[in-house]
Amino acid sequence: MRKSSNTRFRKLKSWLSDNTRKLGKIDWIIIGIMVVIYSIISFINLGSLENPQTFLEFQYVGEEVSFTLDEAKEISHIRMYAGPEIGNYDVFISSDGSNYQQATTIEQSSVFSWNDFQIDKSFQYLKIISKTEGGYIGEIQLYDHYGNKVTATAESETAKKLVDEADAVPASISYLNSAYFDEIYFARSAYEYIHGIPTNEWVHPPLGKLIMAIPILFLGMSTFAYRLMGNIAGILMIPVIYALAKNIFKNRKWAILAGILMMFDCFHFAQTRMGTVDSFLVLFIMLSALFMYKYIVLENNAKLKTKLVNLFLSGLFIGCAIATKWTGFYAGLALAIVFFANLIYRNTGKDKVKDKDIGKIILACVIFFIGIPLLIYVLSYLLFPIVYPGKIEGISGLFEQTQNMYTYHSTLEATHPFTSEWYTWPAMIKPVWYYVGYFGGGMKGTIVGIGNPAIWWFGIVASIFVLIMALLKRKREDWFILVFILSTWLPYLFIGRIMFMYHYFPTLPFIMLAIVSLIKFITEKIRNNSVYIFYVGVVILLFTYFYPVISGMITTEEYIATIRWLSSWYF
Repeated sequence: MRKSSNTRFRKLKSWLSDNTRKLGKIDWIIIGIMVVIYSIISFINLGSLENPQTFLEFQYVGEEVSFTLDEAKEISHIRMYAGPEIGNYDVFISSDGSNYQQATTIEQSSVFSWNDFQIDKSFQYLKIISKTEGGYIGEIQLYDHYGNKVTATAESETAKKLVDEADAVPASISYLNSAYFDEIYFARSAYEYIHGIPTNEWVHPPLGKLIMAIPILFLGMSTFAYRLMGNIAGILMIPVIYALAKNIFKNRKWAILAGILMMFDCFHFAQTRMGTVDSFLVLFIMLSALFMYKYIVLENNAKLKTKLVNLFLSGLFIGCAIATKWTGFYAGLALAIVFFANLIYRNTGKDKVKDKDIGKIILACVIFFIGIPLLIYVLSYLLFPIVYPGKIEGISGLFEQTQNMYTYHSTLEATHPFTSEWYTWPAMIKPVWYYVGYFGGGMKGTIVGIGNPAIWWFGIVASIFVLIMALLKRKREDWFILVFILSTWLPYLFIGRIMFMYHYFPTLPFIMLAIVSLIKFITEKIRNNSVYIFYVGVVILLFTYFYPVISGMITTEEYIATIRWLSSWYF
């Protein structure tokens, strides 16, 4: 029996430690299991497919729509869904259909969101009169004081647009059915691209919003649809970081650790489930780094085609990153440092075997890392040229748009309660509070952009470790990780506008790789896996503990209070 157990243990050890950069059958099985587990977790309560799809646009001030109830009833409140443009409205009520009095004024605060407005009056006839031009309403629902729905019959074909999707009215308002945080900009712009409306969010390039628009085109405008692609990007980060770690550390055990860190980081979970473009930015940066690393580990006598394929893919994905957000340039800087440092190291010194393809490679890189990114950037605009305040006309219009974007970012003087300095991000001094919903009885749902302390705080130690090892041991893998950490983080030292902790997201995958490097070092020093196993357990435990405040799960205020470890953690 003991012999059988020892045999199984040796097989497991061999199975975990394959000492190769290639992804084999076992790797794909492991990746598949990780992806399935994380997908189940991430798709739970991602969003609703039942948002209203038809909207009434109020063309002018004073435009009105009328409704009739079966009989006069005491109405507590009206629930209203705002469309792609908010508006202000006066609500008038009447008991006889002739004499109307104003019941309330509605000021919509957020696009693609439900809101309740108190009425607390008895009436049978209802009018909604626009106070602004261009506002959209998707659906309305009246409620009595017992919380029962009250049917309102439209008095015109126009008014029917506001009561034609009663099944889409939610039982309660939450992030599940309403846009929150920057979704009001990015998800809105994805909708506007599809419908040919000038985009409201124009201060970032189009690619990320175009990717978000794909499910909206087929599924309609809903919280699930505009969060879908970001969540998929978050899922794809798991196999990408697994492949990165496998290439860097040449061992399946360390690739598994990297994948686990991505699966169970709280910030990664919260950020990628939101309808913004940061998920695509980080995924593209990771892919560009992966293929650059696959290039630099090739021997000088490797096939030219293999070298060029990896460089092409690296350039392609960094081009996609830049066409999503300009901060992709920071990762582009890291790629350039890695490429040229590798080039110099490989081709200098009397004992070095010169790369006979060096001229072709440099020429190809001009195309791959300048030409292709430029092409992606330009095409993303010219194929979908309608932005606020008007249509981009050719290359000159694109230059003007770029100048407007630069002016916006360089002169922005806005304030925000959750802004933070770049040097505070690794320590999570001020997480970003994305959403809160109150459900009575001390119950609350909240979403905060906060990291797993076992990853973020331990990542500070790991980053210092990688810095020391890079200086002392001068290993390629340590320098690679360090360059990406510094290149995606330190440029914010020179940024004067307000910044948030989510700007640290592109750095996070490389922090995770630094952690893997440190755990690997400790494990090899003590010659057992106890630290590895303990650390993974702590990571998963803390993810579970923080889950309610990163998922919007309804829980007690008392439980949420136990997670506020620092006085600056306000959520």
